[in-house]
Amino acid sequence: MFGKKKDTDHDQSIPESTEEPKLTDDSKSGFEKANESGKEAKMANVTQDSEIKGTIKFGQAMRVDGKFEGELTSDNGELVVGKTGKVKATIKVRSAVVEGRVDGNIKASDKVELKQSAHIFGDVQAKSLVVEQGVIFVGNCNVNPEGTKIESPSYKAGIREEIKEDVKVNRLVNV
Repeated sequence: MFGKKKDTDHDQSIPESTEEPKLTDDSKSGFEKANESGKEAKMANVTQDSEIKGTIKFGQAMRVDGKFEGELTSDNGELVVGKTGKVKATIKVRSAVVEGRVDGNIKASDKVELKQSAHIFGDVQAKSLVVEQGVIFVGNCNVNPEGTKIESPSYKAGIREEIKEDVKVNRLVNV
């Protein structure tokens, strides 16, 4: 008890690993993949506790996890609306991925992806559209992979007239 010293200098070191943790391609974000390919990733964020009203024009990418109302535009960028994101806006982008709620029209020069948790109340126009099971989508979609000019409504009326004529001819033949 007195006069005796306890030996407290035990070696308790933990060996350090020389390997870095490896991420699979599925666990990497688009920005990690962009950095690996030599591209510098720049992203604007509307965080979950943020509310913004106005017009935002962004460059490469933007993520909305909070609330946004107004207009979102980007000539070459990607918009991501996260699961907690609520957007009430006109959206014009290169591509969009929606997991949250969008009230407004989306116009993409390339691709729109609607994830399972997405709620869309508005029209979607894009070259390609991916819709997962479970999406709530109330609106119209215009998917045109070739980017060709869409015919006017008068063209549709002409087809209706042709169908009516075909029906009349079929009735005459069957009588």
